[in-house]
Amino acid sequence: MKKQIKTHLLGKLLIYLKTGENIKSKTLLRKMFPTSLYRNILNMAKEDGIMNASVFNAHMSFSGDNKIRQFSYESDNSGLTVCVELIDTKEKLQQFFMKHSESLKDKVVIFKEVEYWDVE
Repeated sequence: MKKQIKTHLLGKLLIYLKTGENIKSKTLLRKMFPTSLYRNILNMAKEDGIMNASVFNAHMSFSGDNKIRQFSYESDNSGLTVCVELIDTKEKLQQFFMKHSESLKDKVVIFKEVEYWDVE
């Protein structure tokens, strides 16, 4: 029997933010050791049952009218772009976006339709 590729339509949500962005907290411990926003988004995705989540760091980037930033071992890299990629159904990604809209406010958020492959 010949194997066939079976495709499923899913969505990919790309969330772009700066490396140095942290979540705001009222506790002294979190003010001293803040949680990065991209890590928080990843944790929220895990809690919400998103199928797949990844974080990618840029080596060189800019956003809007800000200056171009480049990775360097010897300087501050907090202005570089980080991309959080979430994969799941369009409906589930829409729910995630609406539920966490306050955290995602003023971020570049892109949705793309993608295919998920497996073998019959």
